[in-house]
Amino acid sequence: ANMLKKIFVSIIVLILLSFSNEKFEQLKFEKQVAYEVFPQLIDSIHSDSRIKVPIPPPPIENGTNPTETIPLRQIYKDLERQEKELYKDTVKLVTAIVDSTIILSKEDKLELINHFELKQNHLDTSNIDFRYKIDLKKLKADKKIRFKYRSELPDGKKIWKTDYDFYLNSVISFSRIQFDRTNSYGVMTAHYTSGPLSGGSFRIFIKKDNDKWIIDWIDLTAVA
Repeated sequence: ANMLKKIFVSIIVLILLSFSNEKFEQLKFEKQVAYEVFPQLIDSIHSDSRIKVPIPPPPIENGTNPTETIPLRQIYKDLERQEKELYKDTVKLVTAIVDSTIILSKEDKLELINHFELKQNHLDTSNIDFRYKIDLKKLKADKKIRFKYRSELPDGKKIWKTDYDFYLNSVISFSRIQFDRTNSYGVMTAHYTSGPLSGGSFRIFIKKDNDKWIIDWIDLTAVA
């Protein structure tokens, strides 16, 4: 009886160890993908908050559309000029990274099926309803950008009202990744703000292409 008990306990331990190792490997894989697509993500949604976008004048009395009075080509040229000039200076644009990942909503997970036209049962069933801490050292971006943990800065709107010895450009957070069962497609979300009343939320669809992970599409889901 004791021998059977020992065998039973050993089997349970092996099953638990196997489950734990599988969970660890899946999380390790997810982190690798997240850090791989991050440079593409930051390149897509990040901007220098010092750039001033021209505000169109109010409509004139005859009802002319304000955009007709300012050629879009002129606006784009002005924005490009500002961007090039500001990029040359020595200021580092500090982006605060929310320390841990966001939890994906059920809606976001299901959008993976819709976007890539997968079958309903093709979502990976790994548990992604917990957060992991983001490693700033693994976040790659343009040399103009620096990262800090959000927790190092004041809470709430005080973050934008505090004087720093650096330029706080933006705050970003990103989520866990929902994969399909083949680990070929994924969806994640991100929130980006560059001031108390300026920001947006994004749903990012990613896919594996020639053994590399790339962003397939970004949806703007909310604007602050």
